[in-house]
Amino acid sequence: MSSCYTENMQEKHGFRMKILFRSLMLTGIIFELVIVLASVIGGGFPLQVVAFPLAPILVALGLLFSGMIRDRSVCGSWASSLSKTACRFGVSRRALVLLVSEIYSITSFARVFNRVKPVQVGEIHPGHKNLRTVVFLVVGLVVVEIVVVHLAITSEIWRIVLFVSSLYALVLLLGFYTSIRMNPHVVESGSLKIRHGIRFSCVIPWEQVRSLKGIGAGQGSNVFVNEDNELRVPVLSEVNLRLELHSPVVIEDLHFGEAEITAVDVYCDDKKALLDSVKQVSDQ
Repeated sequence: MSSCYTENMQEKHGFRMKILFRSLMLTGIIFELVIVLASVIGGGFPLQVVAFPLAPILVALGLLFSGMIRDRSVCGSWASSLSKTACRFGVSRRALVLLVSEIYSITSFARVFNRVKPVQVGEIHPGHKNLRTVVFLVVGLVVVEIVVVHLAITSEIWRIVLFVSSLYALVLLLGFYTSIRMNPHVVESGSLKIRHGIRFSCVIPWEQVRSLKGIGAGQGSNVFVNEDNELRVPVLSEVNLRLELHSPVVIEDLHFGEAEITAVDVYCDDKKALLDSVKQVSDQ
């Protein structure tokens, strides 16, 4: 795992960057509100005048995005870098997580019709089958919704707004599904790679594995670590494999960052095939 900024470097750059970022944002917002209010009271302003206060806001966002990219290159992953960025700029880590997730969902949508490429070493085991039916159902409902809204609403502006909103939501959904489909679990000769879209990925060496067995679906739809340091990575609230470890392993998750785990519950489309692959590796 790559090393991040030291505490001294964070304290040195963080405070000044936080003040600069907030000052630019606040200045732009205040000036924009003043101009809008003045235009309502005293008459319209040229478009250039109304758009001028957006300049400091765009500069602030540019600083934030460049800082995110820089921290990502230093830390090696979004899971570890977003906490640094949030602290340095004084913004919510959750907001940055949602931003990164949306960007990756949009970029993943471009691969929606791509096939999963076989890995050079190891055997892939997908975990998206039960999600596929729901996604196709939602896609059909969205298409019906777009047609119904187009026929029911007479305002052309609202038609366009609702159409774009529905289309954007559909892109995010298909992008999320594609990220799950294109990142299957991988059984390798020296380790097991567990993945959940772009959100979560960890490599567990076989010497760390105490047991791997099939389990029931369990409860809970979110990826989380419980009080016993057991990680649950469900797909549509379902898991069917449990991996127990000899000693804690540090993992990275985009949403909650780093955590130590002692066991992992995951979902695989064909758990028997994965267990057979693991048995073949252990027999070699």
